[in-house]
Amino acid sequence: MKSTTSLLAYPELIAEIRRLSFEGESGTVFITSDDGHLVRFVLNEGRITSLVFDTKHRGYDAIPLIQAIKSGRLQFAEGVFETACELPLPDTENIFQIFGEKWSAHALAPAPSTSSNLGEAVEYLKKALANHIGPFSAIVCEEYIEKVGSVKTIDDVFAMIEAVAPEIGNPAQEQAFKEQLKKEMIKEGLI
Repeated sequence: MKSTTSLLAYPELIAEIRRLSFEGESGTVFITSDDGHLVRFVLNEGRITSLVFDTKHRGYDAIPLIQAIKSGRLQFAEGVFETACELPLPDTENIFQIFGEKWSAHALAPAPSTSSNLGEAVEYLKKALANHIGPFSAIVCEEYIEKVGSVKTIDDVFAMIEAVAPEIGNPAQEQAFKEQLKKEMIKEGLI
């Protein structure tokens, strides 16, 4: 079980859950808020499949209560899943956008990646893809950018990864490529 003993502010808690999600982790994130509430996020291969605030607020009902957290301690238990019936939720990216609304509302948003970091992330993607498809990777990436416009956000980088990975032509290698590339980009501080 990975855990933090220090108190993390709300944006740091959400950023850590986002990191675990992008890395494709499966398990349960436990947050103990500074005012004694228990929150659980269940991740299944990076997707948020369950949200629980204390024991009685689940799914959509838990979201506004989670947004009210000011700080807390986080623990991540790999492979521990919620056993109760899961309620419908928005997709994972929409959940993060909902939680991000609190950041902008209280000017607590983490510093966005600079455009130079995003440019470096695109170049990193081209080089990583070249290991699978050769110099054609530059053309594939440029065509993608021409089609959708410039890469302005981290989400744009992740959408680009998803869009160009099928060029590898092998589903198992594509999945491994996407997971490894996201981990490397996070480690390198590009996203």
